[in-house]
Amino acid sequence: MDFLGPSAADYENVASLNRGFLALVPRAPRRCLGGLREDLGARLRALTAVQAERLAAAPFLLMSFRERDERLWEAAFARQATPDLFATRTADDLARLAAAGLGFLWQLARHNPFAARLVCGAGVHWCERLTELPFLHLFALAAGDEELLTVRAAQDSELWSKLLTDGISHDAEVRRAAHITALQTVLTRAWLPARAWPAAACATRVPSLQVADDG
Repeated sequence: MDFLGPSAADYENVASLNRGFLALVPRAPRRCLGGLREDLGARLRALTAVQAERLAAAPFLLMSFRERDERLWEAAFARQATPDLFATRTADDLARLAAAGLGFLWQLARHNPFAARLVCGAGVHWCERLTELPFLHLFALAAGDEELLTVRAAQDSELWSKLLTDGISHDAEVRRAAHITALQTVLTRAWLPARAWPAAACATRVPSLQVADDG
């Protein structure tokens, strides 16, 4: 079976979301760095506009939605009632970005789940369950959890050292190679959860691809 990768428009959306995330990082709470090594966090916060633009071109989302946080997501997936969007607190910039990012992944996973998994490193089960959520649930979740958004693979110092050196190089070829290497790491590094998703062994509606997702 053929798998369709992300389209040019999908990558443009990824870059746009990455720009938004990198713009917020310097003034975001420390928790948003998700355990990123202190020196790497300082470098990420101190990126120039040009460096941030270069890093934003990485072909995957630099922000994570805590895709392997089973307690958070199983609770979200289990909700049946339609939330009252207007009853939630006013979203701050991080919450708005989280809502935009989840909305992007929701629609991408509905028409091209393989592409969704490529840009966020998530597994089949998470993407399938995400598409089952009513759309308003995404916004309620983003508005109601201040700790949802964090740096992707924050504990992988090697990956972020690469992204914050070669990944922002003035040399386009060096930069591109670093981004591809980082993407391969996101997709193949085994960040093992404490336990498997409850339904992870169930038959899925799309062919399986062994990719890792981090929270």
